[in-house]
Amino acid sequence: MRVILWAYFPDAEEILSKGAWATVSHSVAPDIKPRVEDTEKIIKLAKTKKLSSILDFPYYVFSIEDVSRIFTHQWVRYRIAAHMQQSLRYVKIDTSRTDWFVIPPSILKAGVDSIEKYVRKVLEAGRVYEELTKVVDPEDARFIIPMSVKTHISSAFDAEEMIHIITQRTCYDAQWEIRNVAWCMLLAGLIVHPRIFEGIGPHCLNITDGRCRGFKRVKDCEIQAKQTLDIINRIASEQRRRFEELKAGEVLKIDLTEHLGYVPPPEFKNELRRRLGLDIDPSYNVVLEIVKR
Repeated sequence: MRVILWAYFPDAEEILSKGAWATVSHSVAPDIKPRVEDTEKIIKLAKTKKLSSILDFPYYVFSIEDVSRIFTHQWVRYRIAAHMQQSLRYVKIDTSRTDWFVIPPSILKAGVDSIEKYVRKVLEAGRVYEELTKVVDPEDARFIIPMSVKTHISSAFDAEEMIHIITQRTCYDAQWEIRNVAWCMLLAGLIVHPRIFEGIGPHCLNITDGRCRGFKRVKDCEIQAKQTLDIINRIASEQRRRFEELKAGEVLKIDLTEHLGYVPPPEFKNELRRRLGLDIDPSYNVVLEIVKR
């Protein structure tokens, strides 16, 4: 999984501060020069009082790569956003590769037997797809493709919707793919605009809520959420200076596999390759990239 923040307003915190203070001033927004403490005060007020018009001003554009169609079917339900997804009508899937589909970490953790069955069935579907593309249109051949097929999608939304997504999907009741995207988004927000995203996290730890709104499907979910949130905040603090030193167009790349992904031991990989007779890496990697504006 690769999550890229590639467009945003660099001075979003100042923009929303100017606009917000103009609502209680005789001066128009461009003429206002808010102090740092004024900006911090109005942003905190906007989050705690849910003043959506203020948080509607900053905009963010993410691209998300190497995720499944299961993920994107959930993702596009966020309709206060704009989405553009890779088309399987016009883009032919390269089933000759061994990395065209997502392997859930839970199946990896279930053992070599489980992952072997899973991979064989997905590869079989890929072979049938390849055969069908020779006799029918690709838009019909794609019906055989499993939901695990990798895709990519670009999405644009404002800060209010981004906070809404993060709050909902960093909860451990959320599906693992969309949860990891939400954590990546939070980290990106904390690095680019720390004042806007300070105090944001799952419902139980959020500055705007502070109570559980999930179903506690995962044991000790609040403890896990707190641990992950602490890690994300620590990484944001460590990486913010690096990001500030970048020039426009340069990219900050952060490998989060250790915290959000899963890499099986070498002996597991070797045994899977032996059984399948394929050079396959079943690891689930998570990388965040931020393009400096």
